[in-house]
Amino acid sequence: MIREVENIFLDFPGYGCFACDPRNGHGLRLKFFADDNNGEVFTKITPSGHFQGFPGILHGGIQCALVDEVAFWTMFDKYKKIALTTNIDMEFLSPVGLSGELTISGRITREEGRKIGVDVRIINHAGKVCTKSSVDYIIPKKEVTMRIMGKERFTPKFTQYLED
Repeated sequence: MIREVENIFLDFPGYGCFACDPRNGHGLRLKFFADDNNGEVFTKITPSGHFQGFPGILHGGIQCALVDEVAFWTMFDKYKKIALTTNIDMEFLSPVGLSGELTISGRITREEGRKIGVDVRIINHAGKVCTKSSVDYIIPKKEVTMRIMGKERFTPKFTQYLED
């Protein structure tokens, strides 16, 4: 079964994420979907030309943003906790072109206490894996998350997503 992953940040004070805020006119405006049959979370995007690095090739920094975002929502879909990226390891296998829909999919591969590992792939319109990545997250304690993101932002709706 495929279901949309709810973007809980739409009401978060000060939210304007480049990758997933649908109101950010300069962003990617990604939506995420969970495939409960294979345990993956994914998004699809046909990148615009203004996201290119070399002509016709998706900029590596944009690829990194796509990977980090899919990894976060993969982790969040399972744990329902706000976590912070601690490491991203990218392997660029072949150029990611701009002329077709991309699928970016993530799967949790490592779990150790508060540490979560997610593997992510960027797949081109022909089904070829162009980029592989491994992303590490830490689910920080509530007071650490509030200090980093601003305690005033954490209304009762959002404190449920913090780890004690």
